[in-house]
Amino acid sequence: MGILDGKKGLIFGVANERSIAWHIAQQAVEHGAECAFSFLPREKMEGRVRKTLSKGGLEDAWAFPCDTWRYLKHIRY
Repeated sequence: MGILDGKKGLIFGVANERSIAWHIAQQAVEHGAECAFSFLPREKMEGRVRKTLSKGGLEDAWAFPCDTWRYLKHIRY
């Protein structure tokens, strides 16, 4: 029984197996969490993320493109 059993998380920032986000995700899964992943909507990035997930044994994990810049560029600060 892990400390994160039954918890779900969305992980942003996985670019490859050296990413801090990837190491956080691995620890979360190891402790029982179910993780979904986002990546920049570029074919190259999707390939990198899916390759990293596959190497880590998470080939069935939900992974979907997410580009918040498209929305944030219209907001005035």
